[in-house]
Amino acid sequence: MKKATLLIPSGSSQHLFVILTNPCDGNQCCVASFSSVKDGGKHDTTCLVAAGEHPSISKDSFIEYRMADVLPCDRITQFVTKWYYTPKPDVSEKLFERIRAGIEASDFTPRRVQMYFAANHHR
Repeated sequence: MKKATLLIPSGSSQHLFVILTNPCDGNQCCVASFSSVKDGGKHDTTCLVAAGEHPSISKDSFIEYRMADVLPCDRITQFVTKWYYTPKPDVSEKLFERIRAGIEASDFTPRRVQMYFAANHHR
């Protein structure tokens, strides 16, 4: 499961998320989303992602650690099966490691997500 990316509806658009852990004993996993860098806008610079670094990233982007979350794996599987979430290609190992390092490094990652990740990053 980890390294997989999914387009997940968010409001009137969809955002690309990456799964950062395999399921834990509670059948949950940690996810983080990509967001496009806006000209003149402020954004988390912990993990910048260049356009083309993943097939679904067409604009320079960043990982929006403030939106990182822990989701039930059953829900992810169910929403993929129903095509509510759209699977996309896995991220590269290099990008994956940069994103994972940012979970702990970013000032914006919710504390509960950091704690979950610290306990489950080895999965």
